Amino acid sequence: MKKLILYLAFIGLCGGASAQMPMNMPMGPKKKPVPAKVEPSKKAPVKAADNMKGMDMPMAKPAENMPVVPGDKTVKFISPPPHTVRYDLYVKDTIVNYSGKPKRAIAVNGGLPAPTLYFTEGDTAAIYVHNTLTEETIIHWHGVILPNQYDGVPFLTTQPIQSGKTHLFKFPVVQHGTHFYHTHSGLQQQIGLYGALVFYKRNERPAKEYTMVLSDWTDMNPKEVDRSLHNATDWFAIQKGTTQSYAEAIRSGNFKTKLANEWKRMNAMDVSDVFYDKFLINGKAEDVQSQFKAGDKVRLRVTNGGASTYFWLTWAGGKMTVVANDGNDVVPVEVNRLIIGV
Repeated sequence: MKKLILYLAFIGLCGGASAQMPMNMPMGPKKKPVPAKVEPSKKAPVKAADNMKGMDMPMAKPAENMPVVPGDKTVKFISPPPHTVRYDLYVKDTIVNYSGKPKRAIAVNGGLPAPTLYFTEGDTAAIYVHNTLTEETIIHWHGVILPNQYDGVPFLTTQPIQSGKTHLFKFPVVQHGTHFYHTHSGLQQQIGLYGALVFYKRNERPAKEYTMVLSDWTDMNPKEVDRSLHNATDWFAIQKGTTQSYAEAIRSGNFKTKLANEWKRMNAMDVSDVFYDKFLINGKAEDVQSQFKAGDKVRLRVTNGGASTYFWLTWAGGKMTVVANDGNDVVPVEVNRLIIGV
């Protein structure tokens, strides 16, 4: 009997955690490693989709005295010490197909979600956001300690990036952990403008790790989703099979509660109340990482980039040990499963 030991780290849009998990896994000579499974709080489709087409992105030329980091698919440059780490993010319209219907999405550097950005405490982050959309956009650095003018909330801290324009976000990295970046322009996050941030501790880096961004996808226009929520329609509940009739409320002794909620225009199931066509792991319906073998110790960093979905995370081989939350170290605690909130 061999052991497969994973070391996990998690973060959500408004909440998250880090975890470490020892796991006993039977390993036969012809068996493949058992991948981690992520399940949404509601049943999610698992068939992989033909996700994205036609997303070739322009690449920036290296700045003077800033060599390209080999093996990195994202445009990144690192200056001589003290380090200034530069990324160029190209925001562009694209078409995806997760359910058999081509739909508009937003890609960053040709992908959905946006690429994970890596820094170390003490670095200076220089992130150039190039807006190639036909509308304005902006990026907010969630939970990041930085100068207020770079926070990325339009008209409150930062002016929107107009179509065809480039904006530089430059700030010192003074923290560590797994964090998150996403747009605050309209409803663009629902169609792909989000990604993970990783801030390493000084002089500390795990031997093996993997960053995983969870998200939800609907073929419905985000504006129509917003309209349906404001009108408190039962359409999403009908699609998910979570409607509640007056007869059911009477039988369960909750008729007065049902009336009170109706008066407040609150649906019976008013948490995660949008029906989604797909739930995604790094932009795919299924994500298998076969490079991890029995005996490996792996840190898994998980970010919830979903608009309104809570995900349950479980591991087939044993318990997980949570070691951090929202980028902050915590006293390690073992759990059987972990909910990744929004």
